[in-house]
Amino acid sequence: MVNCMFYLEKRDGIARIGKLKYKNIVFETPYLINYLDEPSIARELDFGRAATATKYVIPEYLYEDLKSKSDEINLVTGLSTLSPHQVVDIFNQIERNKPIYAVGVADPLNLPILIYMGVDIVDNILAIKKAYDGIYFLGELELDVGELEKLPCSCKYCRNSSTKDFTENELFEVVARHNTEMLLLEIEKCKRLIEREELRNYVESKIKFQPILTSTLRLLDKGECSYFQRFKKSKCIFSAIESFSRFEVKYFLRRTLEVYEPKTRLLLILPCTAKKPYLTSRTHRIIRSRVWINVNEIIVSSPLVVPREFELLYPAINYDTPVTGDWTDEEIRFVSKWLRKFIEKGDFEKVVAHVSGGYRKVIEFGLRDYEVVFTCEDGILSDSSLNKLKKEIEGYERYDLYEEMFKHMSRYQFGIEFEGQVRGKYPN
Repeated sequence: MVNCMFYLEKRDGIARIGKLKYKNIVFETPYLINYLDEPSIARELDFGRAATATKYVIPEYLYEDLKSKSDEINLVTGLSTLSPHQVVDIFNQIERNKPIYAVGVADPLNLPILIYMGVDIVDNILAIKKAYDGIYFLGELELDVGELEKLPCSCKYCRNSSTKDFTENELFEVVARHNTEMLLLEIEKCKRLIEREELRNYVESKIKFQPILTSTLRLLDKGECSYFQRFKKSKCIFSAIESFSRFEVKYFLRRTLEVYEPKTRLLLILPCTAKKPYLTSRTHRIIRSRVWINVNEIIVSSPLVVPREFELLYPAINYDTPVTGDWTDEEIRFVSKWLRKFIEKGDFEKVVAHVSGGYRKVIEFGLRDYEVVFTCEDGILSDSSLNKLKKEIEGYERYDLYEEMFKHMSRYQFGIEFEGQVRGKYPN
């Protein structure tokens, strides 16, 4: 039995950094067990007589009898034989108050999503196996070492050496060491990203190299997890369709819809801006300098729909998304669905949209049975567009935006009603 203790130090969603104390040695996790050296901790692990994957093919009573009986470390074996549904099922059920060791499965591509799913310990078993099969890790690539004249890496084992400098066995040993270095490098990247609370951004980029990893993330996102932070300082990068199902997006949209209480009879819809919060952006400042806006506003983005009252909340306060002017069908359907839900929360007698391009398509699709007044004629900041906007929204009742921001943020974060006077300078 392994005598060890695990101490959590930093979390980014389910992913975590911790300290694993084994005898008198302390390992920082995520940690790699190196089977090319002396894997002392692995020698005492109970791997069981049946891999974790066999739970799907043998009777339950037999699996319970043959599985790992490790008390202090969760061992997950046979992941490479499972479907994405089964992998996600295992991680949804796993006990998370102990370190999780994914055995014999890590490579540079899947390592980030393994850590994202909560794996604390991996090994270089697959890296060694692939090395002796003649496979050389290079970033996201797997190269046939037999086709290389020089080893392209400058790590301490390769140093851009010629493959002819080694015997066959020596070359395989060098490649195994090199492949292990690539895993260690990936672990270091993930640690830094966990510290910065930006691991999800990286995972979304890595999964695109293998469809099976993309499927795994999409299935994982269908579940709910209490470990994800509601508020972060890091920036969300929404650059893939998988971004739409991020916890931050799902929680923000559901929670804002739940507590949103629009007050005015007219709603103004505006496009998002690169600078956050939106009110500090050049575009929104120009609009407000030319037009007295005294009504509820909703800012349309992808994948967020942000009533003005919530623009200081995460992730609306700190995200980035690619802007081309063209919206995909998935974006249009997703954003228009949420826009409609927010509009249905109010008692609006008039909806004005000061948008163009893809933003207009979103509104036309989601509000096709509404009478929406579009005020943008030749650019949202043109004189004619701003004059038309001014004409459409003037004459409505007074609306205290900053007081409503405090009320909505208090409701969103604490579930309480705000009472008092608002003083200070926005957004501080």
